[in-house]
Amino acid sequence: MKFKIIILLFLLKNIVVFSQPNIQYAKAKVTYEAKAYVNKNILKHKVLLESFPEAAPKIETIASEFDFSLILNDYSSVFYLEEKLYSDNLAAKLAIIHLNFYGIIKQESENYITEELEEDFGRFLVSREYQKWELHNESKVIGEYTCFKATTSYTTTNPKGKVFKHNFTAWYTPQLPYKYGPAGYGNLPGLIIELQGDNFTYGVKKIQFYGDVEKSKKNKMPSLKRLKLISEEEFEALAAMDEKRWQENHN
Repeated sequence: MKFKIIILLFLLKNIVVFSQPNIQYAKAKVTYEAKAYVNKNILKHKVLLESFPEAAPKIETIASEFDFSLILNDYSSVFYLEEKLYSDNLAAKLAIIHLNFYGIIKQESENYITEELEEDFGRFLVSREYQKWELHNESKVIGEYTCFKATTSYTTTNPKGKVFKHNFTAWYTPQLPYKYGPAGYGNLPGLIIELQGDNFTYGVKKIQFYGDVEKSKKNKMPSLKRLKLISEEEFEALAAMDEKRWQENHN
């Protein structure tokens, strides 16, 4: 009987040990600065001006106050916005959305997961596939890194059936062999140093490296919140319904 109790205690101890979360530590922390470009001729911006006449004109200027961080190791990365006080909180919220940032993003080898910010239809973890890139021979030096060009695009359709094409250019460096980048863009043969979109640019401001054996609070990998995980297709269907309601309310 005593032997059985010892075995049971051993099994329970191992269950507790193996059920604990696997804490990961970063090899580097990359700080990105952002620039926003506003198309003042589109309907959405005109609506923003009508709804937020004081905050909307500040979208481009307040983006300079943001610091985005990408903390990474060999297996994954987490991209997030550093918490701080802004000169105009409402303008900051509008600018964050304009920069295509909707929540903390975890990148892994096969896909990336976005922790979506508060939406009218709920909060979710959304699993998305990586972009398909076209690699180019064109290169340029950014800081101390030789970077190579890659391009990608995708299309969206509004409730009225109009198709929009969104283009992106990434400059990545094989000198830092991490397949990550800002805002969920990655899966290239090196870290993305600069990402250019139609409405924004992310650029590396600084990189802090950690020692191989360093394990402390400052380089502990952040974790996502425990929310319902859905596919990108499921999320886009919910977002399309929400966009349709928004359009109907502003027509």
